[in-house]
Amino acid sequence: MKAVLVAVALLAATAPAIADETPIRVSVLRHQFQTVLSSEGGLTVRPPNAMTGSPYVAPDVTTVLDIRPATRGLLLAGAIQAGDTVVVTPAADFPVSVDGHRYRGTVIVAAGPDGTLDVTNVVDLEQYLYSVVGSEMEASWPSAALQAQAIVARTYAVAHLGTRDWLGYDLLAGEQDQAYQGMQAEASRVASAVDATRGTILVYGSDLVHAYYSSCDGGYTSRGDALSDPQPYLISMPDPYCRLSPDESWTADVPLDDFAQAFTDRYGDVGQIVAVHAGEADSSGRLETVTILGTLDSRAIPATAFRALAGTHLVRSTRITSIDVVGLAIRVSGSGFGHGVGMSQWGAKGLAEAGRSAQDILKFYYRGAQFAQIAERLGVK
Repeated sequence: MKAVLVAVALLAATAPAIADETPIRVSVLRHQFQTVLSSEGGLTVRPPNAMTGSPYVAPDVTTVLDIRPATRGLLLAGAIQAGDTVVVTPAADFPVSVDGHRYRGTVIVAAGPDGTLDVTNVVDLEQYLYSVVGSEMEASWPSAALQAQAIVARTYAVAHLGTRDWLGYDLLAGEQDQAYQGMQAEASRVASAVDATRGTILVYGSDLVHAYYSSCDGGYTSRGDALSDPQPYLISMPDPYCRLSPDESWTADVPLDDFAQAFTDRYGDVGQIVAVHAGEADSSGRLETVTILGTLDSRAIPATAFRALAGTHLVRSTRITSIDVVGLAIRVSGSGFGHGVGMSQWGAKGLAEAGRSAQDILKFYYRGAQFAQIAERLGVK
């Protein structure tokens, strides 16, 4: 989860009616050649903004619908020519299934200029959080940790409303923004945590907090500078609370051939890679650079770039303690998982197990931040 968030003033200008029940647009599929939608109560398919008139598809006829891109717009059920965009609405109180994954709300299917289609789920903010919190954390975790995650995820989501209108969505479902697996990630404990914090967001002065978070900071949080976003509340400090994370320490072997190809594609040929050296570390112990030594040349690259080339799920953070070429692999050892800026999810769990509240957890990770309600902050009646 990463992105630079925007100020409350911008949100007020672009979406003056924001309240905690505001719909949010989540891109769940992109660049597909086909999608299959279904709902037990049937589906209504209309052009955008068409609330009256005969729909393309009526619910008493269709419970399962195949949609493909066509020469002009979209082709429904292999026979019905539609425009470039359709809105698919299930019957009241029924979810809509997209390629077997159930979602609340409605779905927008849009044809792209490249001959593929994109699928966006439009869902109320609080219901969106039922899935995000359950996708980002285990439902069995302490309620205080789940509540902290709900507030952070809500702050992140509100900050993105309207900022990607030109793309047709507010957020991506996945690590680029926030994990979102639809209704399969929902659980009663998660819903209770979201409901208990309904409408609550984090602010610093007149701005929304830039609500970064990651799985585990490896025992030391990172400053906002690590994401090119220095903020007074995103500081580097010891964090003793995520010690139970499976990523508190790790060792990974990165296949040398795979890395060499990815490195050459991006930075050019340095010959056969014979060594990899750690550069300077920042105040949190995260490397700033990594030097690649080859038989023809050597090159220092940002540690974040090294991690991306090696695979972010293999080299789980840049808080690297050792790195070297061993046989046919680059062996890397380190601690933490993710960028380490803001809240550590495993740290939130540790703090909750130590008896701290959601408010305590968030004040620990976002120093000086305050709590507000969406409607009150934006002047919504």
